Amino acid sequence: MKRVYTFVKKSGAVECRTPSGEKTEIPLFPGILKHLCVVDLPRYLQDPAVLLKYTREALKTAPWQVLREFPRAWLRQCLASTEMRPERRRALEFLLE
Repeated sequence: MKRVYTFVKKSGAVECRTPSGEKTEIPLFPGILKHLCVVDLPRYLQDPAVLLKYTREALKTAPWQVLREFPRAWLRQCLASTEMRPERRRALEFLLE
């Protein structure tokens, strides 16, 4: 029996303003915010609070294939304020250096 794996695919990107006011391009992935579908995501990500929550959830749960699509500077900025397992934090710090 053959096993087939499907990997998460980026469905686009949207330019957003971070809470500090900088413009950045954020990739759109289904399932990071479970209550939003990908079609609604660009509109909601224009709110800096939702953008921050989206990025924090990605840092907590998304695989590296997803995280490497995000701007590294933005991920580093969000990593400090994201609660997660210490092992995952160390791994992400290493990968983002």
